[in-house]
Amino acid sequence: MTQTARPEGSGELGWYMTGQASWFISLGMQFVLFPHLVANVLQQPAFLVGVAQMCLQIPNLLFMLVGGLAAERSDCRSILVRVHLLAAVPALGLGYAVLQGLLSYEILIVYALAMGTLGAFAVPARDSSLSRMAGADVQRAVTIAMGVQLTGQLFGMLSVQLIPILPATLGLTEADSVSFFLHVQAAVMLLGGMAVYQLKPMPSLHKGTAPRLDDILDGLRTVRRSPSIFPVVVLITSIGLFYVGSFMVLMPLMVRDIYGGGVSELSAANLCFWGGTILATITLLRIGHVEARGKVLVFSVGTGAVILLLFSFPMPFWMLCFLIFLWGIGAGTTMTITRTIVQGDAPPTHRARVLSIYQLGMMGGGPIGSFGMGGLIGIFGLTGSVILPALAMGSIISWLCLRTQLWRLHAPRLLPESEADPQEPRP
Repeated sequence: MTQTARPEGSGELGWYMTGQASWFISLGMQFVLFPHLVANVLQQPAFLVGVAQMCLQIPNLLFMLVGGLAAERSDCRSILVRVHLLAAVPALGLGYAVLQGLLSYEILIVYALAMGTLGAFAVPARDSSLSRMAGADVQRAVTIAMGVQLTGQLFGMLSVQLIPILPATLGLTEADSVSFFLHVQAAVMLLGGMAVYQLKPMPSLHKGTAPRLDDILDGLRTVRRSPSIFPVVVLITSIGLFYVGSFMVLMPLMVRDIYGGGVSELSAANLCFWGGTILATITLLRIGHVEARGKVLVFSVGTGAVILLLFSFPMPFWMLCFLIFLWGIGAGTTMTITRTIVQGDAPPTHRARVLSIYQLGMMGGGPIGSFGMGGLIGIFGLTGSVILPALAMGSIISWLCLRTQLWRLHAPRLLPESEADPQEPRP
């Protein structure tokens, strides 16, 4: 089955990227504001910081596969419009609570569960939509989308750096400043909903009438049978467990407890990570077609394990930020290459389900990793807690290289669009 690419001149891809940017600008702001509220404003201990971050991610574990099936059986445009509009509500509610002095740990948990649930439906619909617009050069479309995503996140995190400045310049309290940015986060989500509304309807490509559970299991079997997608999903699930959980819990606590920092230092650490991912994405866009994908993935993910081990040693804050920047380069490379493999190799009739399984690995592993990291920090301390996840990731990479096709994954030669066959099997 050959897909017909939508013409880029129609402007549809531009509206899609605008919606993508709005979502990730909002998430970039959330990425700093949420842990700041938990760790610095409410002064919660490591275990409860881990629980809060877990609640932000755990809906992915529960609903990502359902979201993938919904994207396959429904109009992706309608799903994207709804989730953008609904995602403004939790941010508005949290902003009001901060402004009125009503902030509590329970309110943050409700916010986290709501935003996580909406994300579980947004991600498969967004990724499936991109595949239908990409045409023959999937890697280029994925790389551009990753660039928009990461730039949006970086911009959102950078904007939060203004929080310490507003009280001095405008006479606001810090609570007023945080509330203001939460309202901005909601407004950006609404603008994104208006952008994706401009897309043409994307009706379902799924023609089956099987029960929902059978369709979900069929997607899992498709992943398991694929020599290219299966090791990528195992790798990305391990990243969710051992890297995402470590980053989400470890970073705000290291900034607070080791370096005595607040929202500015936490924002700087996040900016270093996402700045690295953007640099990697731009570099991949300039390089173009990457053929030795398996070797690149092994190097990128393995470097992250080494960096995680280095966090166990004392270092100045600038060195921590530099290592986080290098970690971000590896993360940007990994996300771009793995998404290219999955979007390019998944059958069109199963693509949304396969993409939801891929995203479930990355985002669903995060809450388990966050919960586990909170417990490890309580037992071994901040610096000692990084050793176990680093060694575990090293062991999984070794197993994948020996027992699967990961090391040998190699992209085919990119043919001219007139000759390209989107269903050409990859070794």
